[in-house]
Amino acid sequence: MSQQHIKWIELVKERIEKRGWSQTDLAIVVGVTSSAITQLFKDGKGSDDLKLRINKKLRINESWEKFEE
Repeated sequence: MSQQHIKWIELVKERIEKRGWSQTDLAIVVGVTSSAITQLFKDGKGSDDLKLRINKKLRINESWEKFEE
């Protein structure tokens, strides 16, 4: 998992904590199982669609990918 991906996951965790949400709450909001969120946080596994839905729901503008010039 890239440093950028780790940074994105930490930002997601920070945002759900500020909202008082659990990982299960996030899963419900984005329409996946809580185990999918656990896998995302633990191993970085998850589709780009899932990550985009999380960004939209949590109003995150940070990418999980590092774009090189």
